[in-house]
Amino acid sequence: MTMAIVGTGNVGCPCINQTLTLAAMSDRHCKLPNTVDGFGIQLTTTGGSCVPFSYGSSRCIQHDILYDPNCNVGDAGDNVIPAYCVRPWCYVDLTMCKKDSDERLFRSSYFPAEAGLDVFYSYTTCNSTADDWLEVEEEIVGNLALGGISIDANIPLYQFPMMYKSDSDGSVLTSRGSEYYDDTIPYGGVYIHHANQIVKISNGDIHNITLTHRSRASGIVHPSSSYTAAVQDIEDGLISMGVGPFWITAQRLKMVSFTIPIIQDKTVLVIPKPGTTDLLSDQIRKVLAPISYPMWGVVLVIITITALLSVWFSDRTDVATDQRSRRMLVSHNTRRRKRAYARLALDACLQKGTFFCSAGVEQDQSASLSHKLLLFGFGFFILISVCK
Repeated sequence: MTMAIVGTGNVGCPCINQTLTLAAMSDRHCKLPNTVDGFGIQLTTTGGSCVPFSYGSSRCIQHDILYDPNCNVGDAGDNVIPAYCVRPWCYVDLTMCKKDSDERLFRSSYFPAEAGLDVFYSYTTCNSTADDWLEVEEEIVGNLALGGISIDANIPLYQFPMMYKSDSDGSVLTSRGSEYYDDTIPYGGVYIHHANQIVKISNGDIHNITLTHRSRASGIVHPSSSYTAAVQDIEDGLISMGVGPFWITAQRLKMVSFTIPIIQDKTVLVIPKPGTTDLLSDQIRKVLAPISYPMWGVVLVIITITALLSVWFSDRTDVATDQRSRRMLVSHNTRRRKRAYARLALDACLQKGTFFCSAGVEQDQSASLSHKLLLFGFGFFILISVCK
Protein backbone atom coordinates (compact mmCIF):
# COMPACT_ATOMS: atom_id res chain seq x y z
CA MET A 1 0.00 0.00 0.00
CA THR A 2 1.29 3.44 -0.91
CA MET A 3 1.23 6.31 1.56
CA ALA A 4 0.26 9.82 0.47
CA ILE A 5 2.40 12.62 1.85
CA VAL A 6 0.26 15.73 2.32
CA GLY A 7 2.92 18.16 3.53
CA THR A 8 4.01 19.79 6.77
CA GLY A 9 0.71 21.27 7.92
CA ASN A 10 -1.25 24.40 7.19
CA VAL A 11 -0.06 27.96 7.86
CA GLY A 12 -0.43 28.96 11.50
CA CYS A 13 -0.37 25.36 12.72
CA PRO A 14 2.58 23.52 11.16
CA CYS A 15 3.78 20.05 12.07
CA ILE A 16 6.53 19.99 14.68
CA ASN A 17 9.28 17.53 15.60
CA GLN A 18 8.60 15.70 18.89
CA THR A 19 11.36 13.08 18.43
CA LEU A 20 13.44 14.27 21.39
CA THR A 21 10.35 14.58 23.59
CA LEU A 22 9.35 10.94 23.01
CA ALA A 23 12.93 9.71 23.28
CA ALA A 24 13.20 11.29 26.76
CA MET A 25 10.61 8.82 28.14
CA SER A 26 13.16 6.14 28.98
CA ASP A 27 10.69 4.11 31.05
CA ARG A 28 8.68 3.36 27.92
CA HIS A 29 11.49 2.42 25.55
CA CYS A 30 10.91 -0.73 23.53
CA LYS A 31 12.61 -2.74 20.79
CA LEU A 32 11.22 -2.03 17.36
CA PRO A 33 10.01 -5.07 15.44
CA ASN A 34 11.91 -6.25 12.37
CA THR A 35 15.08 -4.47 13.47
CA VAL A 36 18.33 -5.69 14.98
CA ASP A 37 19.10 -2.92 17.47
CA GLY A 38 16.43 -0.30 16.80
CA PHE A 39 14.56 1.18 19.75
CA GLY A 40 11.42 3.21 20.00
CA ILE A 41 8.68 4.13 22.46
CA GLN A 42 5.73 2.09 23.64
CA LEU A 43 2.54 4.08 23.07
CA THR A 44 0.83 2.99 26.30
CA THR A 45 2.15 1.92 29.69
CA THR A 46 0.07 -1.28 29.55
CA GLY A 47 1.17 -2.44 26.12
CA GLY A 48 0.37 -1.34 22.61
CA SER A 49 2.46 -0.56 19.59
CA CYS A 50 6.18 0.06 19.70
CA VAL A 51 6.78 3.02 17.39
CA PRO A 52 9.86 5.03 16.40
CA PHE A 53 10.66 8.19 18.33
CA SER A 54 9.79 10.10 15.14
CA TYR A 55 6.19 8.82 15.25
CA GLY A 56 3.79 11.71 14.48
CA SER A 57 6.58 14.25 13.92
CA SER A 58 7.31 16.79 11.21
CA ARG A 59 5.07 15.53 8.38
CA CYS A 60 1.43 15.03 7.49
CA ILE A 61 1.43 11.31 6.75
CA GLN A 62 -0.62 8.25 7.70
CA HIS A 63 1.50 7.42 10.75
CA ASP A 64 -0.86 4.74 12.07
CA ILE A 65 -0.87 2.60 8.96
CA LEU A 66 2.88 2.15 9.38
CA TYR A 67 3.00 1.10 13.04
CA ASP A 68 -0.47 0.28 14.39
CA PRO A 69 -1.16 -3.49 14.34
CA ASN A 70 -4.87 -2.74 13.83
CA CYS A 71 -3.93 -1.16 10.51
CA ASN A 72 -1.97 -4.17 9.26
CA VAL A 73 -3.41 -5.24 5.92
CA GLY A 74 -1.78 -8.66 6.06
CA ASP A 75 -0.64 -10.94 3.27
CA ALA A 76 -4.10 -11.66 1.97
CA GLY A 77 -4.80 -8.01 1.37
CA ASP A 78 -8.51 -8.43 1.95
CA ASN A 79 -8.70 -7.35 5.61
CA VAL A 80 -10.88 -4.33 6.38
CA ILE A 81 -8.79 -1.78 8.27
CA PRO A 82 -10.25 0.97 10.47
CA ALA A 83 -10.86 4.29 8.74
CA TYR A 84 -8.48 6.21 11.04
CA CYS A 85 -5.56 4.25 9.63
CA VAL A 86 -5.60 6.18 6.36
CA ARG A 87 -6.02 9.64 7.90
CA PRO A 88 -2.88 11.83 7.81
CA TRP A 89 -1.99 13.80 10.94
CA CYS A 90 0.98 15.17 12.87
CA TYR A 91 2.04 16.68 16.19
CA VAL A 92 1.59 20.44 16.49
CA ASP A 93 2.39 23.28 18.88
CA LEU A 94 -0.55 24.08 21.17
CA THR A 95 0.22 27.77 21.71
CA MET A 96 0.77 28.58 18.04
CA CYS A 97 -2.27 26.69 16.74
CA LYS A 98 -4.66 28.18 19.28
CA LYS A 99 -3.49 31.69 18.57
CA ASP A 100 -2.70 31.78 14.85
CA SER A 101 -5.02 29.23 13.22
CA ASP A 102 -8.49 27.75 13.10
CA GLU A 103 -7.22 24.18 13.09
CA ARG A 104 -8.73 21.58 15.42
CA LEU A 105 -6.20 19.99 17.78
CA PHE A 106 -6.26 17.50 20.68
CA ARG A 107 -4.04 16.38 23.54
CA SER A 108 -2.52 12.98 22.85
CA SER A 109 -4.05 10.33 25.10
CA TYR A 110 -0.87 8.28 24.76
CA PHE A 111 1.09 10.83 26.76
CA PRO A 112 -1.02 12.14 29.68
CA ALA A 113 -0.30 15.40 31.46
CA GLU A 114 0.85 13.77 34.70
CA ALA A 115 3.83 12.38 32.80
CA GLY A 116 5.02 15.94 32.36
CA LEU A 117 4.46 15.93 28.59
CA ASP A 118 2.40 18.31 26.52
CA VAL A 119 1.94 16.47 23.24
CA PHE A 120 -0.83 17.64 20.91
CA TYR A 121 -1.89 16.49 17.46
CA SER A 122 -4.07 17.75 14.63
CA TYR A 123 -5.76 16.12 11.66
CA THR A 124 -7.27 19.27 10.15
CA THR A 125 -3.86 20.89 9.65
CA CYS A 126 -3.23 17.96 7.32
CA ASN A 127 -6.58 18.56 5.59
CA SER A 128 -7.96 15.45 7.24
CA THR A 129 -10.50 14.62 9.96
CA ALA A 130 -10.12 13.25 13.49
CA ASP A 131 -13.65 11.82 13.65
CA ASP A 132 -12.65 8.25 12.84
CA TRP A 133 -9.89 8.22 15.48
CA LEU A 134 -12.05 9.82 18.16
CA GLU A 135 -14.65 7.05 17.75
CA VAL A 136 -12.13 4.35 18.74
CA GLU A 137 -9.66 6.33 20.87
CA GLU A 138 -10.97 5.29 24.29
CA GLU A 139 -11.19 1.64 23.26
CA ILE A 140 -7.59 1.58 21.99
CA VAL A 141 -5.86 3.85 24.49
CA GLY A 142 -8.05 3.32 27.55
CA ASN A 143 -9.30 5.90 30.02
CA LEU A 144 -6.06 7.54 31.15
CA ALA A 145 -6.27 10.11 33.93
CA LEU A 146 -5.06 13.60 33.09
CA GLY A 147 -4.33 14.68 36.69
CA GLY A 148 -1.32 16.78 37.65
CA ILE A 149 -0.64 19.59 40.10
CA SER A 150 -0.50 22.32 37.45
CA ILE A 151 -3.82 23.19 35.84
CA ASP A 152 -4.31 24.97 32.53
CA ALA A 153 -7.63 26.83 32.40
CA ASN A 154 -9.23 28.90 29.66
CA ILE A 155 -11.32 32.06 29.87
CA PRO A 156 -14.32 32.02 27.46
CA LEU A 157 -14.67 35.82 27.13
CA TYR A 158 -14.54 39.11 29.04
CA GLN A 159 -17.40 39.68 31.46
CA PHE A 160 -16.81 42.47 33.96
CA PRO A 161 -16.43 42.18 36.94
CA MET A 162 -16.09 38.38 36.72
CA MET A 163 -13.14 38.05 34.34
CA TYR A 164 -11.46 40.65 32.16
CA LYS A 165 -8.20 42.19 31.01
CA SER A 166 -7.03 45.79 31.21
CA ASP A 167 -5.16 47.90 28.68
CA SER A 168 -1.88 49.72 29.30
CA ASP A 169 -3.54 52.65 31.11
CA GLY A 170 -5.56 50.38 33.40
CA SER A 171 -8.92 50.73 31.63
CA VAL A 172 -11.07 47.61 31.73
CA LEU A 173 -11.54 45.92 28.35
CA THR A 174 -15.09 44.77 27.67
CA SER A 175 -14.58 43.29 24.19
CA ARG A 176 -11.94 40.91 22.97
CA GLY A 177 -9.16 41.95 20.63
CA SER A 178 -5.67 40.71 19.83
CA GLU A 179 -4.75 41.03 23.53
CA TYR A 180 -7.14 38.15 24.32
CA TYR A 181 -4.67 35.77 22.66
CA ASP A 182 -1.68 37.28 24.49
CA ASP A 183 -1.17 35.16 27.62
CA THR A 184 1.41 37.61 28.98
CA ILE A 185 -1.39 40.07 29.81
CA PRO A 186 -2.90 38.95 33.14
CA TYR A 187 -6.60 38.50 33.87
CA GLY A 188 -8.49 40.11 36.71
CA GLY A 189 -11.93 39.68 38.21
CA VAL A 190 -13.98 37.86 40.82
CA TYR A 191 -13.59 34.42 39.26
CA ILE A 192 -9.85 34.88 38.83
CA HIS A 193 -9.57 35.73 42.53
CA HIS A 194 -11.66 32.67 43.36
CA ALA A 195 -9.34 30.42 41.33
CA ASN A 196 -6.28 31.86 43.06
CA GLN A 197 -7.86 31.25 46.46
CA ILE A 198 -8.42 27.59 45.54
CA VAL A 199 -4.69 27.29 44.87
CA LYS A 200 -3.90 28.79 48.28
CA ILE A 201 -6.20 26.53 50.28
CA SER A 202 -5.18 23.36 48.41
CA ASN A 203 -2.13 23.00 50.69
CA GLY A 204 0.15 22.23 47.76
CA ASP A 205 -2.19 19.81 45.96
CA ILE A 206 -2.52 22.43 43.22
CA HIS A 207 0.75 24.12 42.34
CA ASN A 208 -0.75 26.78 40.10
CA ILE A 209 -3.57 27.55 37.66
CA THR A 210 -2.37 28.99 34.36
CA LEU A 211 -5.01 31.06 32.57
CA THR A 212 -5.18 31.16 28.79
CA HIS A 213 -7.56 31.85 25.93
CA ARG A 214 -9.77 29.33 24.15
CA SER A 215 -8.80 28.09 20.70
CA ARG A 216 -10.06 29.74 17.54
CA ALA A 217 -11.24 26.37 16.20
CA SER A 218 -13.65 25.87 19.12
CA GLY A 219 -15.37 29.11 18.11
CA ILE A 220 -16.00 27.64 14.66
CA VAL A 221 -17.41 24.43 16.14
CA HIS A 222 -19.69 26.42 18.48
CA PRO A 223 -20.13 29.88 16.94
CA SER A 224 -23.18 30.78 19.04
CA SER A 225 -21.64 30.30 22.50
CA SER A 226 -18.17 31.22 23.75
CA TYR A 227 -18.82 29.15 26.87
CA THR A 228 -19.67 25.97 24.95
CA ALA A 229 -16.61 26.62 22.78
CA ALA A 230 -14.47 26.78 25.94
CA VAL A 231 -15.99 23.49 27.10
CA GLN A 232 -15.06 21.98 23.72
CA ASP A 233 -11.39 22.75 24.42
CA ILE A 234 -11.68 20.82 27.69
CA GLU A 235 -13.24 17.82 25.97
CA ASP A 236 -10.52 17.91 23.33
CA GLY A 237 -7.85 17.87 26.06
CA LEU A 238 -6.33 21.25 25.17
CA ILE A 239 -6.82 22.51 28.70
CA SER A 240 -7.96 20.97 31.97
CA MET A 241 -10.53 23.48 33.22
CA GLY A 242 -12.63 26.48 32.28
CA VAL A 243 -13.05 29.50 34.55
CA GLY A 244 -16.22 31.56 34.33
CA PRO A 245 -19.97 31.62 35.03
CA PHE A 246 -20.81 28.50 33.02
CA TRP A 247 -24.44 27.45 32.83
CA ILE A 248 -24.82 23.71 33.30
CA THR A 249 -26.65 22.52 30.18
CA ALA A 250 -27.42 19.03 28.91
CA GLN A 251 -25.04 19.50 25.97
CA ARG A 252 -22.14 20.57 28.19
CA LEU A 253 -22.77 17.80 30.72
CA LYS A 254 -22.21 15.28 27.93
CA MET A 255 -18.83 16.87 27.24
CA VAL A 256 -17.29 17.53 30.67
CA SER A 257 -17.91 17.45 34.40
CA PHE A 258 -18.76 20.52 36.46
CA THR A 259 -17.74 21.64 39.93
CA ILE A 260 -20.30 22.40 42.63
CA PRO A 261 -22.02 25.68 41.60
CA ILE A 262 -20.65 28.72 43.41
CA ILE A 263 -23.60 30.88 42.30
CA GLN A 264 -27.24 29.91 41.83
CA ASP A 265 -29.65 32.14 39.95
CA LYS A 266 -33.25 32.05 41.22
CA THR A 267 -36.10 32.91 38.87
CA VAL A 268 -39.17 34.42 40.56
CA LEU A 269 -42.53 35.10 38.92
CA VAL A 270 -43.94 38.46 40.04
CA ILE A 271 -47.60 39.31 39.32
CA PRO A 272 -49.37 42.61 40.13
CA LYS A 273 -52.00 42.65 42.87
CA PRO A 274 -52.25 38.91 43.57
CA GLY A 275 -55.72 37.72 44.58
CA THR A 276 -55.74 37.37 48.36
CA THR A 277 -59.44 38.01 49.05
CA ASP A 278 -62.57 35.90 48.66
CA LEU A 279 -65.07 38.76 48.61
CA LEU A 280 -67.84 38.40 46.01
CA SER A 281 -67.21 41.90 44.68
CA ASP A 282 -63.56 41.06 44.04
CA GLN A 283 -64.48 37.83 42.26
CA ILE A 284 -66.93 39.72 40.03
CA ARG A 285 -64.23 42.26 39.15
CA LYS A 286 -61.96 39.36 38.11
CA VAL A 287 -64.59 38.28 35.57
CA LEU A 288 -64.79 41.80 34.17
CA ALA A 289 -61.02 42.41 34.32
CA PRO A 290 -60.01 41.03 30.86
CA ILE A 291 -62.04 43.79 29.14
CA SER A 292 -61.84 47.48 30.02
CA TYR A 293 -64.96 49.35 31.17
CA PRO A 294 -65.25 51.42 27.95
CA MET A 295 -65.06 48.21 25.97
CA TRP A 296 -67.80 46.69 28.10
CA GLY A 297 -69.96 49.68 27.15
CA VAL A 298 -69.35 48.96 23.47
CA VAL A 299 -70.24 45.29 24.05
CA LEU A 300 -73.55 46.17 25.72
CA VAL A 301 -74.48 48.61 22.95
CA ILE A 302 -73.76 46.04 20.24
CA ILE A 303 -75.71 43.35 22.12
CA THR A 304 -78.72 45.71 22.44
CA ILE A 305 -78.64 46.75 18.79
CA THR A 306 -78.27 43.13 17.67
CA ALA A 307 -81.20 42.07 19.84
CA LEU A 308 -83.51 44.84 18.54
CA LEU A 309 -82.61 44.13 14.93
CA SER A 310 -83.15 40.41 15.55
CA VAL A 311 -86.69 41.10 16.84
CA TRP A 312 -87.41 43.41 13.91
CA PHE A 313 -86.16 40.90 11.29
CA SER A 314 -88.13 38.04 12.89
CA ASP A 315 -91.41 40.03 12.97
CA ARG A 316 -91.10 41.76 9.60
CA THR A 317 -92.80 39.04 7.55
CA ASP A 318 -95.85 38.85 9.80
CA VAL A 319 -96.22 42.61 9.75
CA ALA A 320 -96.23 42.70 5.93
CA THR A 321 -98.80 39.89 5.65
CA ASP A 322 -101.30 41.32 8.10
CA GLN A 323 -100.69 45.00 7.41
CA ARG A 324 -104.35 45.84 6.56
CA SER A 325 -105.85 44.22 9.66
CA ARG A 326 -103.18 45.89 11.83
CA ARG A 327 -104.35 49.30 10.59
CA MET A 328 -107.94 48.53 11.61
CA LEU A 329 -106.97 47.43 15.08
CA VAL A 330 -104.11 49.79 15.72
CA SER A 331 -106.05 51.98 18.13
CA HIS A 332 -107.04 48.97 20.25
CA ASN A 333 -103.71 47.07 20.31
CA THR A 334 -101.03 49.77 20.32
CA ARG A 335 -100.41 49.54 24.05
CA ARG A 336 -100.42 45.72 24.00
CA ARG A 337 -97.95 45.56 21.07
CA LYS A 338 -95.56 47.94 22.82
CA ARG A 339 -95.48 45.64 25.85
CA ALA A 340 -95.00 42.60 23.61
CA TYR A 341 -92.09 44.22 21.73
CA ALA A 342 -90.52 45.25 25.01
CA ARG A 343 -90.64 41.67 26.28
CA LEU A 344 -89.31 40.35 22.95
CA ALA A 345 -86.49 42.91 23.01
CA LEU A 346 -85.57 41.98 26.58
CA ASP A 347 -85.65 38.29 25.68
CA ALA A 348 -83.44 38.93 22.65
CA CYS A 349 -80.97 40.95 24.75
CA LEU A 350 -80.69 38.12 27.27
CA GLN A 351 -80.26 35.61 24.45
CA LYS A 352 -77.52 37.62 22.71
CA GLY A 353 -75.82 38.27 26.05
CA THR A 354 -75.78 34.52 26.67
CA PHE A 355 -74.29 34.00 23.21
CA PHE A 356 -71.54 36.49 23.99
CA CYS A 357 -70.66 34.98 27.39
CA SER A 358 -70.60 31.46 25.94
CA ALA A 359 -68.63 32.58 22.85
CA GLY A 360 -71.17 30.98 20.52
CA VAL A 361 -74.15 31.77 18.29
CA GLU A 362 -77.26 29.59 17.91
CA GLN A 363 -77.91 28.32 14.40
CA ASP A 364 -81.55 28.57 13.23
CA GLN A 365 -82.08 26.96 9.84
CA SER A 366 -85.53 28.53 9.41
CA ALA A 367 -84.32 32.09 10.04
CA SER A 368 -84.40 34.64 7.25
CA LEU A 369 -81.28 35.57 5.30
CA SER A 370 -81.08 39.00 6.92
CA HIS A 371 -81.29 37.41 10.38
CA LYS A 372 -78.52 34.92 9.52
CA LEU A 373 -76.29 37.75 8.26
CA LEU A 374 -76.94 39.64 11.49
CA LEU A 375 -75.96 36.62 13.61
CA PHE A 376 -72.88 36.06 11.45
CA GLY A 377 -71.71 39.61 12.15
CA PHE A 378 -72.44 39.20 15.85
CA GLY A 379 -70.50 35.92 15.91
CA PHE A 380 -67.53 37.65 14.27
CA PHE A 381 -67.69 40.35 16.95
CA ILE A 382 -67.58 37.60 19.62
CA LEU A 383 -64.52 36.14 17.92
CA ILE A 384 -62.77 39.52 18.01
CA SER A 385 -63.57 39.90 21.72
CA VAL A 386 -62.31 36.39 22.57
CA CYS A 387 -59.09 36.89 20.63
CA LYS A 388 -58.42 40.13 22.48
